[in-house]
Amino acid sequence: MKIVAISILLLVTSFFKTNQDTLTVTATYEGVDDGVYYFSSEEDFNTYAFKEIEDAASSKYNMADRKLIGTDFEVTYTSEEFLDEENETYEVLTITDLKLIKKN
Repeated sequence: MKIVAISILLLVTSFFKTNQDTLTVTATYEGVDDGVYYFSSEEDFNTYAFKEIEDAASSKYNMADRKLIGTDFEVTYTSEEFLDEENETYEVLTITDLKLIKKN
C-alpha cells in the first residue's frame, strides 16, 4: 500500500513542476509593474519578466525606486516550467541574485 501511495505522490508532483534551471544575464532594468520585474537584454534582444524575487536579492536594492530604471544588472535567476490543469507548459522566472554593473 505504501508503494502505491508513494507512486501516486511522485506522479502528481511531476505534473506540477517539470524543470528548473539557473541562468545569468546582463540586462537593463525597465521597472516593476503589478509585482513583475522587467529587464531587457541587448545581448539576446529579449525582455525578461520576473514574477518572483528571492528575499536575498530584493534586500540588495529597492527595485521600486524609479532611479534604478535604465541601470544595468547582472541578474541570476531560476527558470521553472510548470504544467497547468490543461497540460499547457508555462514558465516562471525568479530572481535569485542581483549585481549592479557600474559603467565606466
